[in-house]
Formats: sequence, C-alpha cells, structure tokens
Amino acid sequence: MTLFKQIGLYTVTAMLIVPTIGCSQQITPTLTTITTASERTTAPATSTNTGIILASSSTTTSTSAHIVARFKKLLTSSEKLPQATAYLKANIKQLSPQTATSLVLALENAQNKYMDAWTNKYTESIQKKLMNMYSSTGIYGDEKMEDMIKRATDPALKKLLSNTKNSGYQIMNVEGYYMPIIDYDQYDAYDDYVTKDINDYVDIMAEESDEPALMDAGLVIGWDKLLVRTLDMEQFILKYPHSKRLSVIQQNYNYGVYTVFYGADNTQLFDSLSKKIDPDAKKQYLHMLNDKDTAKDYPSSTLLSNLHGLMDLAAQSNDKLTAKLEAYRQQVAPLES
Repeated sequence: MTLFKQIGLYTVTAMLIVPTIGCSQQITPTLTTITTASERTTAPATSTNTGIILASSSTTTSTSAHIVARFKKLLTSSEKLPQATAYLKANIKQLSPQTATSLVLALENAQNKYMDAWTNKYTESIQKKLMNMYSSTGIYGDEKMEDMIKRATDPALKKLLSNTKNSGYQIMNVEGYYMPIIDYDQYDAYDDYVTKDINDYVDIMAEESDEPALMDAGLVIGWDKLLVRTLDMEQFILKYPHSKRLSVIQQNYNYGVYTVFYGADNTQLFDSLSKKIDPDAKKQYLHMLNDKDTAKDYPSSTLLSNLHGLMDLAAQSNDKLTAKLEAYRQQVAPLES
C-alpha cells in the first residue's frame, strides 16, 4: 500500500504537502489587492549600508503601499529571494497584521514557486561535494544550515549554502540526495506581525519540516507524536474555517488520518502477514486515548472518536485485523485521490 505521491515532499513524508520539487502547483492566495485606497501613494525610502532598503521611518499608509510594491518586485526572481526576505524582516513592523500576513504568505508562495530553480542548483557536482563533506562524520547532512555553512570549506559550496539559507530554505538529505525545502523556523521572525491562524499554520509546518514523520516509506516518529500532529491539524481546521491556508492543512490532515489508521508501507499499523496490530502503536494509542488531558486538549475531535472505535474493535478481535475492522477503517480513513 503506497502512501506517497510525487508532489513535493510526498516523496519524503505524507504529512507535509507543500509543493516543492517537480511541481508547479502553488498555494493560494497570491499577492493581490492588499492595499486600501488610501495606501496608493508612494513614500520615500532610505538605503542603509547593509544593502537593505528600509521604508521611511514615518509609519503611514503610503509607506505601507511602498513596502508592498517593492516587496512584490523583489519576488519576481528566484535570485532576489534573499533580498526579499531581508526586506520583509526589516519592514514588516510598519505594516498592519492583514498586510503583513499577505506578504508573508506571498513569500511562502514564491519559495514554493522557485523550489525547482533552487533544486537545480544542487547539481551532481554539488551533491558529490556535500557527500564528501559528510563522508566521515556520520551526520549525513542532517544538521542546521548554520552548521552546514561553517562545515563547508569549498568557496562555491559555502556561497550556495548561504544563499539557500538566506532565501528561506534548509537542506534535507533524502536517501542520499541533498535537496532544499522551506525552512519554516525562519518564519518565527514574523510571529508578532501576522494573524493567529498563520502563526499556528507555521508551527504545524515547522514541526513536520524539522522532523518528518515518514522517511523511506517508514514511520520515523512515534505513533503518539503522529497522532498529536494530526490532532493539531484537526484543531486548526475547526478553529480557522476561513484561513487562507485551510486547504493546505486539510490536505495534510487527510494524509495524517490515513497514516494514523494504516501506518506506512514499511511501518504498517496491522502487519500484512500476522494481521496483528503493531505493539508500539497499540500502547501509544491507548495511552493517548485514556489520558484525560487528550480529550481536554482536543475537544470535539472526530479523529479521537474514530480511533476509539478502531481500538475497541481491535480489542474484540485479539488485536488482529478482521474484515469488520478493515471495513471500519476504510470508512473512517479513506484515502482521497
């Protein structure tokens, strides 16, 4: 049973469904109609010796319009992502929460749009340099970008890694191949300026990008952590029905639910031969279901209710997968095409 789709990080984890490699799909909304009628005049800007252009110190609606216009221009090229990121960090405090949120989402859109361009920079030559860099360390490249940059001695590699980081990406090693993904931890810089739903969205995405649930078709986090992440997405859907990132979280949630009830190709919830439930999954699921704090933290959870039903059926069948149990989980956790 295959959980993966060749869209972005589906090849890495079914939980993080932001389009990345080899996919032209983009997250909506794009950066449109985010200024008011009073924001359509242009304010002067000042330059600093860092190369970052700061908006005028006087906080006005015209300043906001100027920031928006310049930021949109910087997002027109993959090579300008470092400047765009630096410009937004320097000026976001002058924007309203609504405008700041629109710009932050536009940055994420751009990072997804230019993912292929940045992936193509990691050529076979660069792959060999990275493999040689880590050949004797046992780390395999799974470290923070700052540490990768410090470790690199080749000038061209160091420059590429620095530009990758400054564009908002981090490097992940997947089956021996180094590839960029969005570094959602960098979005912490915008926490105080965006709406609450986008703060929560970034937290969800960061947890998965920092520690993927699935690697090489196997579950590499605990079943309890998988359940908590999926419950967090369910709460997001319930709490923010009009969020501009609802569709992304909904997709991730659908695959999360499927993984909770089926596991992964190499980490199945019910063994394909013995038909017995994974003992760790049983222990961790029951612990979560019997913990009073779980129900308190995740009220009105359909997922918890359905998982209760699954575990009750498993207890009735001596923890073996039966036709009745299989029909039940197909009902509560269908994999949408």
